[in-house]
Amino acid sequence: MIKTPYTPSPKAIFSDGFSFLTDVYYEKNFQHVDDPDHDPEHIHDFYEIYVHLGGDVAFLVDDTVYPVSYGDVVLTKPNEIHKCIYLNDGIHEHFCIWMNELPLVSDAFEKHSLLVFSQDNKKKFIELCFDLLASFNKTEELKFRALSSFFGILDAICTDGREMGEPQSLPTKFIEIVEYISAHFCDPSCTVNNICDVFYISKSTLCRQFKQHFQTTPSDYIDSKRFSEAKKLLLAGQSVQQTCYSCGFSDCSYFIMRFHKKFGMTPYKYQHSIK
Repeated sequence: MIKTPYTPSPKAIFSDGFSFLTDVYYEKNFQHVDDPDHDPEHIHDFYEIYVHLGGDVAFLVDDTVYPVSYGDVVLTKPNEIHKCIYLNDGIHEHFCIWMNELPLVSDAFEKHSLLVFSQDNKKKFIELCFDLLASFNKTEELKFRALSSFFGILDAICTDGREMGEPQSLPTKFIEIVEYISAHFCDPSCTVNNICDVFYISKSTLCRQFKQHFQTTPSDYIDSKRFSEAKKLLLAGQSVQQTCYSCGFSDCSYFIMRFHKKFGMTPYKYQHSIK
């Protein structure tokens, strides 16, 4: 049975008085490395705080892979490509916390993606996450506790009591390929065959490297870059047609169909759904 991924839907902890929205999700499930039903690359409209609690995984953010250990935190910005990379079969346990805006603390998301706390601070941070989960969507009395936990989490992210984690080392040739895609994905000629020609590499080798390092296919990765850019351009006010051609698609009808399949709405509806 294909697992339906959780769709974040940030909402106000209180019915009024606060302009920002948030959602929290906790999961502890056995994962297989070669499971074909793993979530694809995530490209959503929210800031995300991923908190790793268990499992042999790494975390992809745009074009960088970060190794993660117990208590490590990965921060991603709206419409930034990200996903878990499963390295071995086993239990994967984690929190995800989403929010639509981040008053005063968005700088923490701009500076780095991986935060590594001290052992004591890890324990405190994880306790705050469980407190938020327990009190979220509860009575008004418990909602005050949820708000306290939420601000405690944000405070921990913004303080100096943590280190910036270093990315995982990747083969030089693979880095060059990823950098080439980042520089050329807006060109419709940036295809798997084109990349193979530029780097004198076979399609099977290219696909094997993307599966090994990013746990995706090169064509899906190129599409993710294009969809990420498309959402940013639409939010900036560019028309659907302009966005189509600006982010590497050569046929507007095809772009609209693919966008709808990926995000559940047309580009026009998406653009006008964001208030």
